[in-house]
Amino acid sequence: MSLMPSLVRLSGPFGPALVLLGAVVLLLSFRAAWTAARGSGSSGSALRGQTNAILFWGGASAVLGFLGQCQGSYIALSVILAAPEISPQVVAQGFVISFLPTLFGLGILTFAVVVWASLRFLPRKSYGLLAVILPLMVWSGCQTKAQEGPGDLAQGVWKMEAGGDLFLWEFGSDADGSPSCLVHNLLGGLKFIETPCADVRLEGTSLALEMPNGVRYEGRVDLDGRLIEGSLIYPDGSGMEAPLRWVPKRDFPTLQPRPGAEGRYAYRVPELREDGWPVAHASEEGVEAEALERTVEAITRGEAGFLKSFLVLRGGALLLEEYFHGYGPDELFPIQSCTKSVSSLLVGLAIQEGRIPGVDEPLLDFFPEEREEAGSGWEALTLEQLLTMSLALDWTPDEAENLNRTGPEAFRKILARNVAGQPGRDWAYVNMNVNLLAGVLRQATGEQAEAFAKRALFGPLGITEWDWEYGKTGGFNLMSGSLRLRVRDMARIGAMVLAGGEWQGHRVVEEGWVRRSITPHLPAGSGGEGYGYLWWTMQIPGPDGRLLDAVFANGWGSQFIILVPELDLVVVTTGGNQENGKHLAIGEVLMRELLPGVRRSSS
Repeated sequence: MSLMPSLVRLSGPFGPALVLLGAVVLLLSFRAAWTAARGSGSSGSALRGQTNAILFWGGASAVLGFLGQCQGSYIALSVILAAPEISPQVVAQGFVISFLPTLFGLGILTFAVVVWASLRFLPRKSYGLLAVILPLMVWSGCQTKAQEGPGDLAQGVWKMEAGGDLFLWEFGSDADGSPSCLVHNLLGGLKFIETPCADVRLEGTSLALEMPNGVRYEGRVDLDGRLIEGSLIYPDGSGMEAPLRWVPKRDFPTLQPRPGAEGRYAYRVPELREDGWPVAHASEEGVEAEALERTVEAITRGEAGFLKSFLVLRGGALLLEEYFHGYGPDELFPIQSCTKSVSSLLVGLAIQEGRIPGVDEPLLDFFPEEREEAGSGWEALTLEQLLTMSLALDWTPDEAENLNRTGPEAFRKILARNVAGQPGRDWAYVNMNVNLLAGVLRQATGEQAEAFAKRALFGPLGITEWDWEYGKTGGFNLMSGSLRLRVRDMARIGAMVLAGGEWQGHRVVEEGWVRRSITPHLPAGSGGEGYGYLWWTMQIPGPDGRLLDAVFANGWGSQFIILVPELDLVVVTTGGNQENGKHLAIGEVLMRELLPGVRRSSS
């Protein structure tokens, strides 16, 4: 039975004494109940003495438990006040645990009061029954508590805290019966990202895990103690102690896609809010409600990986808006590289205002102070080549994927690279290059990108809340992927682009710029995709089997603004599929479940 060792461990130095007092109260209760039941000439005063002893030691347990809490709180405060930084989650957990000694003592006192009252006020005929009930109560309580512990690794989840993050390790089995593990990363109580373990080995009580990024975990499993004592080991050989503590999975309802929901999903019209968005029933816009239901059910089953939101728009109206894992419409979601597509719109707006002559402008004209130190070949590089990811600079594949900074120092680092290929023809996805647009917009408009976006794009679209602070350096925004928006506002951008630059009848971006932006200029990737001005394009099978052109803003982890012009359709998703290999899984679900239920527009 794991209950008693756990209580002793969590109650600190007072734990053993509380266990001893609990045993004393229990033995005195059995003795008094048995003596009273026999009725062997015991005087009323003798029985009163025995019951009073039970009550006394129960009260002593409560006092001892309170003293244990006082000591625990004092130690915890001493640590907190002395620490330069400590996680709020750790503070909250410590605060809750500090009450355990008091609760332990009060539990013993409650048991003592029940026995005392029963022996004082129940008829003597009931004493024999009481002598039987008492051990049954203790045994039943212990059995119930014992069931709260894990029978194996796959029962419940195992909690680990690191800094301000909370990680929940969930174990299971693959189709072939071999052990598997999925790590849920929670921020602010909501699941943020999930990472499957690359390798899981369990031999006896020895556990070894390996993550896709090369981090390993090695530990020893103690199911009775609901603890895995282990350490994280990083690829460079460094490490840290990382005990995993068992908790019931029900304590984290947002691990489920639809917390609290029962049965199959039933389609519902989105809520009409005071944000300018009209809503409509799917059938009014030529979309089968059943197709939307099938799509949401597939998302709920995990066929699209881990999604946080899913929105469908047609005919300028919201047809479906669903959130998963506890998220909601007021959440600001990190849209990752969808930020690049927003950056493209800002360049078009700067050209529209006459701040930039056109896409053929030499890039060095926007960085006069760095011109002298630029690498070879920069004289021929243009703004259009930057927008189409075809600068052909000499970045290594690792640098192209992982380097991502902005600000004057970052601009100098980019401009110091040499041209190593054929600009305008050699496509390569490089995060770092896109951040030059922060300098381009600042030089051309006199405003930082965020201020310009507020005035020229967000304001006209009615976008009132956003966050673009992450990665900002010297006032320059990270243009490659740090903007956070609400899902409905991502849909505003998609609807405006689908309408050729108009938003609800008002011109925001020139139609010519929008058309050039979403027209493929170069082939990109290995799946038949094309690339416009920081927008992706591809062809997908339509409801009638014919290929349809699709345009999308593409943010790592399943952040998408998907446009299907021939169907007048916009789909928006946000997700946490950065580490599980399911970034594009939503595309397969949409083509299989949603698109067959969309009637081709008569126009």
